[in-house]
Amino acid sequence: MKRHLVLAALLSLTPLAAAGSGNAAPRTVAPFGAPKALPANALVRPGQTWVMTGTTAGGDRINRELKLSAQAPEWDDGWDFEADKGLFSWNSENRLIIATDVLTGMTDDTDIHMCLGMVEGTGARGALLSGDLDTIQSYIPKLDAATGEPRNADEFVQAVRKAGVAAGTCTLTLKR
Repeated sequence: MKRHLVLAALLSLTPLAAAGSGNAAPRTVAPFGAPKALPANALVRPGQTWVMTGTTAGGDRINRELKLSAQAPEWDDGWDFEADKGLFSWNSENRLIIATDVLTGMTDDTDIHMCLGMVEGTGARGALLSGDLDTIQSYIPKLDAATGEPRNADEFVQAVRKAGVAAGTCTLTLKR
């Protein structure tokens, strides 16, 4: 599966949650050449608001708006945007968007939600992980052990569940 991107997103939750201010940890730049700039016609752009909706594995419905910062990130194995509620990462090469409401969960003492969505058209669908920070991070070894290269969101959700992760479903859409 898209292990390296999922692992990077899960590992980034700890510093982001610890900061509590919405400011992500400093980015590192790959040593091989100049970083890529975000294309002007990119699916995900600064200042957008994305809506994360879904159903948790336990059957609870969620609906979160995630406002992206006005600053465009540079490529670092994907584009990691700062969002008002957590992390929003887009990797166009892997067709994957990862969105979290980690800051809402940490400040409201509620579950954190992470949508691992495969891009479909102008949005994304995929697996919704929910729980406290320790629970979400406990999914790393299971996701890392997942096999296969899913071709669509339904196969992606099946692969996550087959890996032993209690996952619901989620959708990410651009707010118009």
